[in-house]
Amino acid sequence: MTTRSSLLVALAALTALTGCAAAPKPFEIGDTLEVKATVTQIDLATRLMTLRGPAGNEFTFEVDPAVRNLPQVTAGDEVVVRYYETIGAAMRKPGDSTEASVALADGVAGPGDRPAAAMGTRTTLPVTIVSMDSKTNEVRFYGPDKRVRTVELETPEAQAFAKKLKAGDEVIVTFTEALAVSVEPVR
Repeated sequence: MTTRSSLLVALAALTALTGCAAAPKPFEIGDTLEVKATVTQIDLATRLMTLRGPAGNEFTFEVDPAVRNLPQVTAGDEVVVRYYETIGAAMRKPGDSTEASVALADGVAGPGDRPAAAMGTRTTLPVTIVSMDSKTNEVRFYGPDKRVRTVELETPEAQAFAKKLKAGDEVIVTFTEALAVSVEPVR
């Protein structure tokens, strides 16, 4: 075998091995925060409601007209507020045409049901990795706007994903958050 053909075989083997390097597995982590509050005042004409939280703090806000069945709410009712949040990332596959997007969703209780409302967003963002510092767990990347950002990864799942990233890798990041408020019977 000639030196040139040996070099080509070695280069082909190296290329094949590089292609087999394990890409980071996609991850998604999430959290839910739930707070119970008590309705202390409600003005149906102005749609202003005051809630008292578990620490005794009060907060007054205007209830959106989309919220149905507000007349069913009275002072003393317990309200449950739930906040959901997830973030995930996956390597962008060749030919993937995912573009930056934001999807909105909302909903309200049906006629006659206990008052409730929910709204949420899901943001999808393709990014390109600039660098990954595994000592500080900082990732530098840019999105469609080409503005470079730095994020410190705090969770073990995100850190494990990022340890296999290198400059030029393309990643699809998704961030979902939702807020739900409902009047529930006191337990």
